[in-house]
Amino acid sequence: MRPWQMYLAIAVVGLAALASGWHPMYLVFWVLVLTALGSALFSNWGSRGLAFARTLPGGRAQMGEVLEERLRLENRSRLPKLWVQVTDNSTLPGHHAGYVASMGGRKRIDWRVRTTCTHRGRFFLGPVTATIGDPMGIYTRTIPLASQRELIVLPQILPIKGFNLFPGAMPGRGRGSQRSLQTTTNAVTVREYLPGDALSRIHWPTSARIGQLMVKEFDLDPTIDVWIVLDLDDRFQRGRGKESTEEYGVTIAATLANYFLYSDLSLGLIVNDGHDSLLHIDRGVRQLDRTLEILAVTHGGSTPPLAELLNLHETKFMRNSALIVITASPETEWAMGLRLLERRGVHASVVLLDAASFGTARSLDDTLEYLVGAGVPILTVQQGQALTETLETGISTR
Repeated sequence: MRPWQMYLAIAVVGLAALASGWHPMYLVFWVLVLTALGSALFSNWGSRGLAFARTLPGGRAQMGEVLEERLRLENRSRLPKLWVQVTDNSTLPGHHAGYVASMGGRKRIDWRVRTTCTHRGRFFLGPVTATIGDPMGIYTRTIPLASQRELIVLPQILPIKGFNLFPGAMPGRGRGSQRSLQTTTNAVTVREYLPGDALSRIHWPTSARIGQLMVKEFDLDPTIDVWIVLDLDDRFQRGRGKESTEEYGVTIAATLANYFLYSDLSLGLIVNDGHDSLLHIDRGVRQLDRTLEILAVTHGGSTPPLAELLNLHETKFMRNSALIVITASPETEWAMGLRLLERRGVHASVVLLDAASFGTARSLDDTLEYLVGAGVPILTVQQGQALTETLETGISTR
């Protein structure tokens, strides 16, 4: 029964009692009034003393990972809760943390929720609310229990051991050595001690053998800048969900970023998603974290053409750097731009997503023909391929 129905019943019975003067009717009237008043008081008092807590490890998860939460609802008052409905208004797909129970005074309930992260992106767990009612079900109150918490689901990373487009040593390795003023891992020679040299750089075995102080000299670490350009031009995206060119492109970009950064290379990222997503060259675990966070929330949209994007950022691609373009675009203008970059000494390669295998799309024949003629390494990816084997060997497997 809803409150307005109770009020209507009280009004009808009261009028009938006044009109008839029948004593039992007055008795029914007062019973209804006391019931409504008691239910209101019980609902108000029953909403007090509730405490909620959730244990969530970190604010990030990996796509495909099972997220496990521990939740606790505690009744800190002596008054029992005849029924409590906990609602978790989360945006994470497939996440259901609701609970319905009755609780005695000074009692608590613990439960666990396991959710498989099937979509990348930025989601929110909560806010959490509790709905409490009186024994007659006339009045209900909804109270907040916990605010929302952010959760970022990172894209999937495939465990590759190599990359087909660079099967041997990465281009750019073996640059001419350059002396470093700081200590690095590459001690290449020794020289005579000069005033001002740090004592930590003295090579004592050589000094003892020659009979005079000798210090170590270091080279700069051999390195290469790798740029990944992910093209998410909405005009050329095909497929839905996990089986889409967008998700394949993001997964490939995340996998290659992980592979190169753990190979101790410097990495930069440019995403053509209409939001100027750019990550400047850096290395290490923090760079990987930043890369995955960008890829977690990026989506295709109205963007400038890929050729225009490459022209805009061409000054970032230095000689002997590696440029990997991931795209489904059938246009040839961007391929011409790669050829110009090759002439400047940039080692360009392309992971070409065959949009026709994801749905109706323009043929890639013209683009492939131009890239082959320009000598640009190409890896073609089709829907349904096992990406790990394809990236490692270039062999299409399903």
